Amino acid sequence: MRNYICFVALALLFACNSASKTDKKVVDTTNSTKAIFVIDTAKQVVDTISLNKTDTAFVVKNKLVDDDMGDKQKEYIIKVYFSNKTWPILIHKQAIGADLFLVDDLDGDGKPELLLRPDWFSSCWASLNLYSIKNGNWKLIKKDSMYFCSDEYPLSKRVIKTEKGYALLTDSLANDKFVTLKKEIKF
Repeated sequence: MRNYICFVALALLFACNSASKTDKKVVDTTNSTKAIFVIDTAKQVVDTISLNKTDTAFVVKNKLVDDDMGDKQKEYIIKVYFSNKTWPILIHKQAIGADLFLVDDLDGDGKPELLLRPDWFSSCWASLNLYSIKNGNWKLIKKDSMYFCSDEYPLSKRVIKTEKGYALLTDSLANDKFVTLKKEIKF
């Protein structure tokens, strides 16, 4: 309920801001953990993703141009802001949106890790990106691929405990068959 109220408040704030100033530019402090963001509602939209009971992610992405298949903009970048003010902004290139899953602390530093599957224009194949907070910034720890149209291994089931630590379940094709591989996660 709390997340719903926050979402409604944000939506009203964005609507009021766009009515008064339609030429507002994106303002952020990407090197700061206390970043604020303002969006240009004529050019951008925000997806709100509940990560758990207390943490929310806000994915700021550009609105798509009609008939865009990845060739209408110079660069496709998303910025992910978090309700947890101690987490930095995450910037991911080659994405028009994202699916996120907050993973428990895998490396024992007291901070969670984050799985990000970027949205793109077509295909069920996507990159699978594991991020960790290192030195005050999100660092890409592991990148591989996944076939997300299958619901056998959604993001919430992609990190598994092994004898050596943790592994990331990734997807591949071998002899025209889907293969799920366990790739060790190293920090």
